Amino acid sequence: MITLGGSMSLSGDNAGLGRLYKDAYELTINRINEAGGVEAGDGTTYELDMVLRDDESDASKSESIYQELIATEDIDYLLGPYSSTVTLPASAVAAEHRRPMVAGGGASPEIFNQGNEWIFSLLPVANTYSESSIEMAMAQSEPPSSAAILAEEDTFSQNSAEGARQKLQSTGVDIVVNQTFPSETSDLSTYLERVRDTDADILILNAHEKHAIIAAEQMENQNVDVDMAMATVGTLTDSFKEQTGANGDYWYGPSPWAINNDSEDDVFGSTSEFVSALTSEYGYEPGYHSAAGSAVVQTFQHAFMQVDELTPENVRDAIQDIQFDSLYGPIQFANNGVIPRDMVVYQWQPDIGKQIVWPKQARQSDPIYPMPDWDER
Repeated sequence: MITLGGSMSLSGDNAGLGRLYKDAYELTINRINEAGGVEAGDGTTYELDMVLRDDESDASKSESIYQELIATEDIDYLLGPYSSTVTLPASAVAAEHRRPMVAGGGASPEIFNQGNEWIFSLLPVANTYSESSIEMAMAQSEPPSSAAILAEEDTFSQNSAEGARQKLQSTGVDIVVNQTFPSETSDLSTYLERVRDTDADILILNAHEKHAIIAAEQMENQNVDVDMAMATVGTLTDSFKEQTGANGDYWYGPSPWAINNDSEDDVFGSTSEFVSALTSEYGYEPGYHSAAGSAVVQTFQHAFMQVDELTPENVRDAIQDIQFDSLYGPIQFANNGVIPRDMVVYQWQPDIGKQIVWPKQARQSDPIYPMPDWDER
């Protein structure tokens, strides 16, 4: 038996996204075990087990969990937590104890710019999250000339906001609102008033699901009309749309995974078969968090298969050099431990739901741009 261990946001602000990783981990581990387990390079076949504890979306609690998993439960192979704020200290624990950690939910550059050779990420770095959406807007017949940036004060959102600023400046778009808000706030109305009063053409919300939901609700109340509203994280989940209803229509969100890119996969057979399996088991269609979660487990699976002796260092080295195809697409890590990946852009469209709208070669539907004003809906 090989045990994978980690913490996850199973309660707290990020519980909705944390559940997606937990479900994907469970489904993938069960499928691997049902197929006979992992035949490691040492000739032994192992079943996989998982210890996943609730960090309540709290970085200090997560850090303590990883210390305990390593010191008390002797777990050598670590599943990363969700959010960059939580992943950064957790990855330091992995480095301190020389245990490989594969993360599906941490994307800030700080995690990977400190020479930590024990952390690997299935997500692109945070400062790239808004690039594709800005490129899509600039390709329209009436591209934006002004933009509003609202950013949560956490690590990931600040990094994604900096990437948005650089991209907008390179395209000549005027940034007319550039505001940071506290993570604990449940009211964005003052910030959205500034977006409305400056008549910004597009809104880039650098935040997570909680604030994406708040913004979608309060934009109607504040009568904020923009040509494009996108959030770096949180708009692509079923729970976002369930909680926002029609107010969630027309919102955009980036993804490092295209659900219509039907890749081959050793565990499920293909991307489409993974989608069917997860939908059948848990009752919702997977997004990129689910796909990344499955790829986390499969990264360890393939590393175990390649080593002659199972040790944390050997597995770490195998992950550094790993190359395989999966439902998430090609898996290969750059020298800093990050997977290179371009983003596609989704939009929630009335009647037909969530659609890939950019880039052109991957789109399921044309983008509805500009978004209709509130008095036209």
